[in-house]
This record gives sequence, C-alpha cells and structure tokens, in this order.
Amino acid sequence: MAQTKQQREIVVLVVLVLVAVLVWRFYWGKGRTEAGVLSESGNYVPINAEDYGHVFKDLGDAQGTVYKPTGRNIFIAGPAPVASGASGSVQPAPKPTRPPVGPFPQPEPPPPVLPWKLFGLGALPTAGTRQAFLLDGEEVHIVAEGDTIQNHIRITHIGNDRIEYEDVNTGKKNSTVLEMPSAPS
Repeated sequence: MAQTKQQREIVVLVVLVLVAVLVWRFYWGKGRTEAGVLSESGNYVPINAEDYGHVFKDLGDAQGTVYKPTGRNIFIAGPAPVASGASGSVQPAPKPTRPPVGPFPQPEPPPPVLPWKLFGLGALPTAGTRQAFLLDGEEVHIVAEGDTIQNHIRITHIGNDRIEYEDVNTGKKNSTVLEMPSAPS
C-alpha cells in the first residue's frame, strides 16, 4: 500500500513528538526535591551555630591597638640603638655592612679581534676602491670597506698601513697593522 507524501509527514511528526516527550520526561520531567534541598542521603541537619560574640570582641580590641615606635628602624638589619645617657663611655656600634644587592653592571666587552692576518693592501684600477688581503692559514680573503666578515666584524676603513674594523654586536672598534713579511735569509 502506497502512502502519500502527507501521510508520511504525519507519521514523522508523530515520531518526533514522541521523542520530544520522552526527552522531556527523562531530563526535565522529574519531580523536584522537597523545599529545594538537593540532598540524596538523609534529612536536613542544621549547622552547629555557636555564639561568635567573643571573637568579634577580640577582633575589635586588636583593631584598636596603636603602634608606638621604639626608635628602631624595622627596615634596617642590626641591633637597636643604645639609649643615650646609660653610660658615659659607650662607643656607637659600627653600622652593619651589607653586601651589594641588585643587578651588577656587566663588564665592558673586549675590543674585537680580527682572527686573520693582514698581509697586503691594494686598489682596483677602475673603481679605485681599497681592498685588503687577509690570510686565514693557507686561504686568502679579499675584503673591501663595508664588508662584514664572520657575521659580526665590519671593515670600516682600509688605510695605507692598517685596517680598521668594528664589532657589529657591541659597537667596539679596533685596528690591525699591516704585517711585513720576514726577509728571507
């Protein structure tokens, strides 16, 4: 038997209403407990309320106390000062020395050191830029002014007899003199 579209919709609606009634019954339809008490075990037992009047009286007495200084600074470590007039030849106690506290200044970083040996200077004939020849063991490096070597040393000036450079990280400057090769003997 073929059902029409309208009959199928009515069957689906009835099933949905039944599901809604079941959900409501299981989750929200349960009866509330008596007087709003959410206790599963036993009856309600009132708390043991004592008279706290003496506690409040003691608190009031404590709030009424007044600080009376004794002449000693509570923020400085050491013994309390001796009352004057107790004895005529009493020497004042030396002030306690405290080790320095706080951040210490960092020591000055050393000037940068060029790890390679400067063994020659030159200039390109066309552009005229000065270049320095640095020896690293058996390897020769050619650098110009403004070049950065070893990621932190920038060549600032190449003179006739020296090369000047600075450490990019610290800003410290230094220079290296051209080393003349030893005369063959």
